[in-house]
Amino acid sequence: MTLAAVWTPNPDHPFTLSKVFGFVAVVIGCAIALIGAYAAFSTWRGLDPSRRRSQLLPLTILATVFLAVGLAVTALGVWLF
Repeated sequence: MTLAAVWTPNPDHPFTLSKVFGFVAVVIGCAIALIGAYAAFSTWRGLDPSRRRSQLLPLTILATVFLAVGLAVTALGVWLF
C-alpha cells in the first residue's frame, strides 16, 4: 500500500491569486492586532505604578487603533479568501 501526497484542487473553488492575497492579509491583520495589543499591555506593565493611571488613556487609544487596523485588514483578507 502506498501513500500518495497529491493535492487535488476542487474544481468548484479554484485556488486563485486573490485567495493567496486573502490568506496573507488574514495573517498580517492578525499579527498587527496581536502586536498592538502586546505593545500596549507590555508598556503599561513596564510603567511605574504612579504613572500607570496617567498613561492609561494614551495606551488604550494605541491599542484600539492597532486592533481596529488589524481587524480591518483581517476582514479584507476574509472577504478575499
